[in-house]
Amino acid sequence: MKFYHGSVIKGLTELQPHIPVGAHSEEPLVYLTTSRQLALHYIWDTQRLGVKMPMLDIRKDGTLVFQEMFSGALEYLYKGVSGYIYYCEGDYPLSLDSGVATGVTTNSVVPVTDCEYIDDVYDHILSYAKQGKFIYEHYEDLPQWRIDLIRGQILRRIKRYNLICDLAHPSRKFIRDNFPRYWKEAEVLAEHDLL
Repeated sequence: MKFYHGSVIKGLTELQPHIPVGAHSEEPLVYLTTSRQLALHYIWDTQRLGVKMPMLDIRKDGTLVFQEMFSGALEYLYKGVSGYIYYCEGDYPLSLDSGVATGVTTNSVVPVTDCEYIDDVYDHILSYAKQGKFIYEHYEDLPQWRIDLIRGQILRRIKRYNLICDLAHPSRKFIRDNFPRYWKEAEVLAEHDLL
């Protein structure tokens, strides 16, 4: 079966297991997907952002829905970012515990069989919208209950990674800059031992 892996790193001949920032597992893993489109969303500039937070939902028919958690998120995260989609072959079983229906994780080294350069990830993602395979949900159009869910998710992330105190954590700047209202709330809660 063919699998894909998105990365900003050039020239990979194999994918090594690692623990990315914010991973759901503490075991070093290689993350693959059967969806080339999904792999695009993992071409991520972690030097600039420090965290991977793709904000995606995948519908049962395979349509990807980008759910903005802050205004202008798609452009902020992907515009001008270039990278690579790596192609891999193998008999890896889909892993339901990854939370992604098309996702695969393995703790083995995965050989790369081919690679495709993506000049601008943002433009490439939007090309799927023209084909009807991508839906972009703008923050300004979200119902209040979705905004409440985002607030809860951000506050949990701040607490989980102790971002108020951990000045060196790679997610800190991204969260503080893009969710200033929730950051301020978390500071007040932490000050009163309520976080």
